[in-house]
Amino acid sequence: MNTRHFPPLALGAALLFTAAACTDDRTTEPETETEPPPPRTPNYGPPSPAAPAPLPERASCTGLTTGPGTYDWTLSYQGRTRLFRVHVPTGYDPAKPTPAVLSFHGYSSNEQEQEGLSQMSLQADAQGFIAVYPRGLSQNDLSGSTDPRSESTRGWNAGVCCGPAQIFRSDDVGFVDALLADLDTRVCLDTKRIYATGLSNGGFFSYRLACERAGQFAAIAPVAGMEGFAPCEPVRPVSVMHFHGTDDPTILYNGGDNIPFGGPYPSALESVTRWTQRDVCTSAPITTFDQGDSSCSTYNTCLQNTAVTLCTVQGGGHTWPGGLIPPEYGYTTKDLDATQEMWRFFATHPRP
Repeated sequence: MNTRHFPPLALGAALLFTAAACTDDRTTEPETETEPPPPRTPNYGPPSPAAPAPLPERASCTGLTTGPGTYDWTLSYQGRTRLFRVHVPTGYDPAKPTPAVLSFHGYSSNEQEQEGLSQMSLQADAQGFIAVYPRGLSQNDLSGSTDPRSESTRGWNAGVCCGPAQIFRSDDVGFVDALLADLDTRVCLDTKRIYATGLSNGGFFSYRLACERAGQFAAIAPVAGMEGFAPCEPVRPVSVMHFHGTDDPTILYNGGDNIPFGGPYPSALESVTRWTQRDVCTSAPITTFDQGDSSCSTYNTCLQNTAVTLCTVQGGGHTWPGGLIPPEYGYTTKDLDATQEMWRFFATHPRP
């Protein structure tokens, strides 16, 4: 969740806080110790509309003409034009069903930044999958305002996070349904191998997709984003691979309640533990990656060949492991390549 600008609502709140701080305090009573307030109850907002039927499976495709390359496509959803970038890999065969990874940007970011940060398109070329980068809605998109700062308020309604999309309860899950239906008319999708990842707010949103669209997504790999939606009642087990730095200053590794206008969220460990319970994992975790400051612990005996993994970067910041390095968000490890490791995880976990 980038923090380059607050949305206009947050700016208004900041002004109120400033005004309160400047009032005459000569009559202020002496401070007394008080009990800390009880934890807030998260407000997740309403559930998404009922899921459509999963996209049909097929052994081959005919009549498709899109070839390798990078495309910026649009579709109309709920009266708005929605944009998504698609990278079709080198060597793509329009007759052969091909896996797809949907990669969701963080709050205040966009699809171009997510493509560059994650280097997902390079991995797509190397491994032969389609990389998809949707664009979230901004304050202007949702409210009709024209504030020039609004471009830095793009995000996803992930329940407790983040920004105008969460505040206005944007139907982003429905947008993903429409995106997949549209994508299926343009490229040859392997519909049993559709996956989701994302950074921060995009990671939160990946968790929401696993909760509400388990019939479509085979696995998810959130980066620096927690599970922040309920009720989470997936129709089938979903494999989960979570990446998080212990020194993340934005989405705290041990959980917190620091999202402006958002809600409290669980720790990285609690987020994955919930999925070990949903996926009915029956064995103790094993170490599946251990290099330098990074390690991954995996529950690999779960229902329907699913697995649940937590990858921890000691000292890691609010960053994409192995990705481009934005120094203002803390340390980025080079010991672990999240894009590479999540694809290895995805490749072994198709939808049953």
